[in-house]
Amino acid sequence: MDVSGIIFAAVDCDADAIEDWNRWYDLEHLPPNVAIDGIMSGRRYVAPPELHDLREPDEPMVGFAGGQGTHITIYTLSGEPKAVIGEMTVERDRLEAAGRMFAPEKKAVRAGDAFVWRWGVADPALAAEERDVPHIGHTAVRVVVRRGGDDAAAADVAEKAVAVEGVHAVLGHAAVFQQGLDLDLYLLSGDLAEVVPACRAAAPYGATSDVVLDAPFQLIDPLRYPWADRIRQSDLPKAVS
Repeated sequence: MDVSGIIFAAVDCDADAIEDWNRWYDLEHLPPNVAIDGIMSGRRYVAPPELHDLREPDEPMVGFAGGQGTHITIYTLSGEPKAVIGEMTVERDRLEAAGRMFAPEKKAVRAGDAFVWRWGVADPALAAEERDVPHIGHTAVRVVVRRGGDDAAAADVAEKAVAVEGVHAVLGHAAVFQQGLDLDLYLLSGDLAEVVPACRAAAPYGATSDVVLDAPFQLIDPLRYPWADRIRQSDLPKAVS
């Protein structure tokens, strides 16, 4: 099956519930969503304090300012994105009715949308076919949300980015519900404190793109949350409300 797009969601939980909420997400929330027709996979990512420090611009889009948007979930889709997000809404209501949702006062969805996959550019050394690109292995992602400049992003920015060590691929997407909003997903590995600045320097977005978020996240290893104490001990928000 070919990839049709992604569903992207930014979520937060109270600092005193990090382990419990993440364990619920890994064991009880991700599985029934991945089982929905049209969803190929689901991966979760986190931005510990040191990755918040790498975020740009100074005033990012709603849902990511002021230390929000510490966790993200990305579902890779094979079905029509708008239809899949509708099925996920039905599934959420079913789980809620069955008492299978985490305490609502301890978590919050900050931002999200369904996105159609437009293009993909991989490191030429991988000799990847186009349909392979969304599945390339990685340990982290860089999320760039922008308005405008899609042609330049695909033909210039992404081509330069994959020449940077630690950048394996770049995927371009267009929002379904927030018209005019694009999301570029960089598949990364290595030390993000080095890879992300190097990528920005080698492959900057030009004047045709209005970048409203440029943020790295590390892949969550299911049921292992060694970064939880770093979040709790930082100046990131301690509660979702």
